[in-house]
Amino acid sequence: NSRDMAYNPSRLPMEQQRLASSFAPGSSQPRVSLPPPHLSFHDYGRAQEDMEKERYHGRIDRGIRFWNLKPAKTAEIQPVCQLLDRWHEIYGERPPYIMAFVNTGSGNRKVSQAIKDQLEALLNHRFQISGRGEEEFLAGHVCELANRMDLKEEIRQTMMKPEIAQLRFLVCGGDGTVTWVLHEIEECKEENPRLFSNFQEEPAIGVVPAGTGNDLARSLGWGAKLRSVAQLVGYVQWTLAADIVPMDQWKVTVTFKNFLGVPIRKPPAFHEKPVLSADRNFEGYFQNYFSVGMDASVALGVSQARASCAGRCCFFIGCGKCCYGAQAYRTGVFNCCSVGLSLKDQMLQMRSSTAPAATAPMESLEVPRIRQLLLSNINSYGSGRVVLSNQELSQSSPSDHLLEMIAFSNSCAFGWVMAGGRAKVLQRVAAVKFTLERAETIQIDGEAWQLPAPCEIQVQWHRSVRMLRPPTCPPGVWQGRQSPGFWHPKAKAQPRH
Repeated sequence: NSRDMAYNPSRLPMEQQRLASSFAPGSSQPRVSLPPPHLSFHDYGRAQEDMEKERYHGRIDRGIRFWNLKPAKTAEIQPVCQLLDRWHEIYGERPPYIMAFVNTGSGNRKVSQAIKDQLEALLNHRFQISGRGEEEFLAGHVCELANRMDLKEEIRQTMMKPEIAQLRFLVCGGDGTVTWVLHEIEECKEENPRLFSNFQEEPAIGVVPAGTGNDLARSLGWGAKLRSVAQLVGYVQWTLAADIVPMDQWKVTVTFKNFLGVPIRKPPAFHEKPVLSADRNFEGYFQNYFSVGMDASVALGVSQARASCAGRCCFFIGCGKCCYGAQAYRTGVFNCCSVGLSLKDQMLQMRSSTAPAATAPMESLEVPRIRQLLLSNINSYGSGRVVLSNQELSQSSPSDHLLEMIAFSNSCAFGWVMAGGRAKVLQRVAAVKFTLERAETIQIDGEAWQLPAPCEIQVQWHRSVRMLRPPTCPPGVWQGRQSPGFWHPKAKAQPRH
């Protein structure tokens, strides 16, 4: 009401009326109407949404301590020179052009700026090639992810350079950042098909683990996390000497029936697809795993907690596991009396053949009461856990167009896996579809989403992408329970008939 919002000093307390009268507008002064302020300067929902976008677009939160921010010394850079010398001796040509991706506009900016400075120094450093009497520099540049709107254009301009015969990407961030860069590459390829015809295939991608879980980096052999800025020398070496391996990318389609006009808050990993009906379709892509149930609820709780000052401090001092445990307790993971997933009729529609849908229709699979459904594509889950046994891992591949479907019936089965145990594969599927009768929580590669209403979910193969697997000979590259044999460089993706 404009009348209620009008200035009236008589409504103020007596001790403030004298001060207020000195600011009262005179008869010749115009009145200025100001918009009502926000209810709070700490808009929690907006802060959480902004943090999700920053983390998905390359936010660096891994706590590199300040004493590890020093750049590499000259003697520590010399192994790169030896690698360049060997490359010229074996191949007789220039090494691949490296395009590195770093976001210095969000997260721990001091760490991300130190990473960017070190990469720029490496990618423009001139080396003396032995026996040739001339200098050679490691060609490449750093792409700033803070300029998100210009990413496709920068990829296009880089690929148009005539002097670049081979191109490799090095992404500094987590699993979501890799997915985003892959999506930008795909869109750039659709807009510039002739440009990509000059290359044998899409540029392969390496990973500098600077996210939270880093499951893709762990599985490929890039390590659990970046511990110092000087380690980037080794990551650049691995990018040059890495093997190119294929990997499947999967698409998740979430459909809300008769939901037109209702606002839906979604994570940045999902995009709405326009349809000519009252339904709402959202698509997302993943390489690691998709799940619905307990772990997605925990991931959502952790994402919300990290929007607070206490949550950020918890991760900064290295107590992230305590935060996960607290969120598991808060979301009722340890409650054995919790209800199971709201699968309609306890049925899943699945296809186990990699043939097209027209020749291989869906089959029905009845499942008992479960609390979590997991579809896994790699050998790392939940920050390095290996869910499958060695025998089942020998039958799995990240490029076989199949997902390992695992069901957890209770919290004990889920806790057993998180403690280092193994789970049994329910089925190996090429596509799966099911209906949720309640608003459940889902996640793709650690990006959680609290669904606003019942929906239909479909997971299917999208395309094959190329990743970089570091060399297996230097010690210390492979650690934990992940092994390089899972990513055999000679293994080819199955053809789509």
